[in-house]
This record gives sequence, C-alpha cells and structure tokens, in this order.
Amino acid sequence: MAQHDYNIEDQNGFDFLVDLNNVLSAIATNNAGSPEPNPTFPHMLWFDTNNLLMKVRNASNSAWDIVAAKDANGWTPYRQGTALGTASVQPDNRYVHRSNNLSDLPNLETARATLGLVIGTDIPPIASPTFAGVPTAPTAAAATNTTQIATTAYVRAMAHPLAITSGGVGQFKAIAATVGAALVLPAGGTWIYFYLLVRGGGISGHLSGHAAGGSTIYGGAPGIQPIGWAWRKA
Repeated sequence: MAQHDYNIEDQNGFDFLVDLNNVLSAIATNNAGSPEPNPTFPHMLWFDTNNLLMKVRNASNSAWDIVAAKDANGWTPYRQGTALGTASVQPDNRYVHRSNNLSDLPNLETARATLGLVIGTDIPPIASPTFAGVPTAPTAAAATNTTQIATTAYVRAMAHPLAITSGGVGQFKAIAATVGAALVLPAGGTWIYFYLLVRGGGISGHLSGHAAGGSTIYGGAPGIQPIGWAWRKA
C-alpha cells in the first residue's frame, strides 16, 4: 500500500530511484491508504483502506465514485452509488445476479427489444391485455363483490343457483314452509327472493322481489303450501 504525489523532482540518482519505486508502488496498489491521495486527478483509482471501498475520481475531479466494496465474502459491485448485490458462478459458467433491489434488474424494455418480443403479439400489453390459449385465474367466493376477475366457474355457480345446496350470504337457500303457513325471510340483510304456491298438487302462483330479512312475503292460506328459495344480497 502506498500513495504518491506523482511528481518526481530533480534529484540525485539514489533518491530518484526511491521516488520512482514509490510511484510504481502507488500505481500497483491503486493508491491504497486511509486518507485520500493528495493531490487527486480525474479518473484516479483509490482503495480506501479505512472503509474497504474501491473508488474512482470523477471526470471533474470533484468527488469520488464508489466502484466496489470488499468484505470477508469478496467484492460487491456498485452502480451509480448503489450496491448491486453479489454474483455466483453456475456449473455452466453463467453468472447469476442476486439482489433484493428491483431497480438493479435489467431494463425490461431493453430486454424485450433484445429478444425481439412484440407487445400485443408475443407478450400482452400491461393495459388491456389480450391473452391467447386458455388463461386461468382463481375462482372468487360466492357473491364476491369486488374488482376480482370472475372465472367461468364463478359465473356458472351464480347463474345456476339451484345447484348451490348450502345457504348463506350470496347463495340461494331453501325456505321451509308447511301447508297454510306464512313465508318469512331469514333474518339479517336484504334478500332477493322468489317463491311458488302449490295447491292440490299444482302450481297456483308465484312472487318475486326483494325485502329486508325477517319480512313476511306471504301471509299463508288454508290448503296452500308455499315453497321456494331466497338469495341474500351481499
């Protein structure tokens, strides 16, 4: 480790030899030392032994830029003042970049152009994408009311309510009733409903609409059995 002012003055032979060797030592060790070299020059290398950082002087000779940091595990390269993480060599000699900083990843637009991929043809655009094949997505829970994508399974389940046997929010539920009894909606929330009236083995009428939970939607009549289903609005 050595530093030098890079100025070899006029001197006798022995002193000249010592001065020259000191200059070469500074060059060989990248001006390694705890204080920064003095004077400094544009593009000058300096290994800061106090912080274990390899630095290079900027073109205007006004500041130092960090090139890499050294620790017990080796060197960590820097780009524009930010550590890029570490790299390891795979069996086929490929370098794999490891970093938690997403900004360290290659520019995606550059990568797309390099691979010759065309947005809308080879890859879908970010806005209003058009997918090919049979794209899939998670199926939402019954009666989901969000911006989540509705799969064909979700649409079919909601469009075929009689295939749903369990009751609850957002599902059709059988209403138990006996001959002559009134038809009362389950308590809670607001319900969309419809029901049938059976008299003497035949259907005599029906009604549909929506009402608050607990409402009586049919008052009952002798000899008439109301049957039907109700769906609670989420």
